[in-house]
Amino acid sequence: MIFPDTSLRHPAPDPRSKPLRGALQVLFFIAAWCASEQALQWLHWSLPAAVPALFVVLALLAAGVLPEQRLAAGADWLLGDMLLFFIPPLLAVVRFGPLLAHSGLRLLGAIALGSLLVLVGTGVVVERTLRWERARQERRQARGAAR
Repeated sequence: MIFPDTSLRHPAPDPRSKPLRGALQVLFFIAAWCASEQALQWLHWSLPAAVPALFVVLALLAAGVLPEQRLAAGADWLLGDMLLFFIPPLLAVVRFGPLLAHSGLRLLGAIALGSLLVLVGTGVVVERTLRWERARQERRQARGAAR
């Protein structure tokens, strides 16, 4: 399955509050990133701050501490505008024309291979996560029906 099952999400109570809710959820992601950045500086680790921040958010979601619908609008907003995050690297590539003239095919191959690996890896992770979530919901429903 390529597209996530949106039936897993609960409908928003008031559609007028969705932009504000989405903005607050994006601020949560930013706060998680900032906290991760501070922790990494304190530990003197050279990791991108988004990596541990996303693991913390994932752990909160998996533990049930943070319900998925509390972050859905912000995550949808960020994913919908993801193209904006790729424009700065594109401008950097345009700026270094002589480098592309000299090693362009090698760079293009590395970029294409890297992108392909990221796409395939993301697809596999999303598919397995959706299967796991569906199985988990089916187990919950089976337990509820058995009672």
